[in-house]
Amino acid sequence: MNLANDYRALRPNSDEDRMSYALRLQKDGFEEMFIRKALRCHFQMKIEDFPVFFEGFEEARLGHVALLLQIGPNRSDYSLARKISKNLGIAPAHAEALVIRFRTHSTNSPE
Repeated sequence: MNLANDYRALRPNSDEDRMSYALRLQKDGFEEMFIRKALRCHFQMKIEDFPVFFEGFEEARLGHVALLLQIGPNRSDYSLARKISKNLGIAPAHAEALVIRFRTHSTNSPE
């Protein structure tokens, strides 16, 4: 296993709190579920705190959408939104909006 992709090996720096640690991981390109695992491992964060904590982590959330589409590229938007809602513990309406933002973001991104 590549240690750069093992959340247990990606320890927080001594001056990082959970927010700065999560922001660093997002900046490094990790998606939300990976960052959640790292926060649980290193900061013992409660699962019920994650939905609100990650509201400002747009890139990590979009990264999770991209990962789900890699795993199941033929998912409908409805199915994708339901899976996101379940995985991230967010309301279905928020998950649907995230799918729309992802589709808009990917259409406008240069390849």
